[in-house]
Amino acid sequence: ALLQASSDADLVAASLGGNRAAFEQIVERYQRLLCSLAYSALGDVGTSEDLAQETFVTAWQKLGELREPEKLRPWLCAILRFKISHARRRDG
Repeated sequence: ALLQASSDADLVAASLGGNRAAFEQIVERYQRLLCSLAYSALGDVGTSEDLAQETFVTAWQKLGELREPEKLRPWLCAILRFKISHARRRDG
């Protein structure tokens, strides 16, 4: 089992090795942050939770593209911001 103290870079490396538990720790670490960022942008709890979830799905799929694993947090926030702007356009 990975320790909670694992660095983001360690968790990214383990996730890339196929360790889903490591990715679950990434989710646990950043879910509240992403939900609150989305909520402050959109003002809707349900949509915020959906976008946070979608952000983690995208992150899992594109994790190999993350060149600097220690920058996981700003990378996740950038994915979320893209999804927020897309949701704004979609909802008018």
